[in-house]
Amino acid sequence: MPAKNSWTPVLKTVDLLIAEISHLRSAGPHFRIVYRFRMPGSIGRVAGQEVYAVFLVYRGREYQLRLTLAQHIVFDYLANHCRLAQSARQIELGIRADDFYKFHAKNANGRTVHTRKIPRSSIKVHVSRLHQALGIVFQEAEMLIDPRSVLIIQDTVGNEVCYRLKATCNQTYIDLTARDRQPLSGWSARIPERRAARSTARG
Repeated sequence: MPAKNSWTPVLKTVDLLIAEISHLRSAGPHFRIVYRFRMPGSIGRVAGQEVYAVFLVYRGREYQLRLTLAQHIVFDYLANHCRLAQSARQIELGIRADDFYKFHAKNANGRTVHTRKIPRSSIKVHVSRLHQALGIVFQEAEMLIDPRSVLIIQDTVGNEVCYRLKATCNQTYIDLTARDRQPLSGWSARIPERRAARSTARG
């Protein structure tokens, strides 16, 4: 007969799997949102940056979600309001009122990068495509999890539905490295040193 402790590694693996399943059910999967065009010296997620990429983080590996610009923005908004279920109208108003999205990627070249508005009529479509993107990365990561249990659609007592992201997220920032770009003042780029020197000489 095998020794009693021969089952110890198996039991430990089972315990880890049970703990992992329990965590996924209570908190959801974990994602990393990457922002770029951060001005050196700025702290955190501020206007002018771009939502660059979203990764599923699972068992020490990362799997990038295949998202459009608009879907990056919707995912980012839901990730930053994950405690609240919101209707399509609330999501539209929230994105429209947030300076982060109003000046999205403006640090790159002084112009706001928007492919189009994100009206409430499009939220349902974006959520459906986010479900597809989640399904792809869950399959790649071999996670047996339903995308609709992560990006949840909740019924209301009226004729609307609400959306909520059940997940944990952390944020990574990539600084803007162009030499002639510094923290913006009034959303205009600093004059490059050479041009500034010429102006001073003329004065």
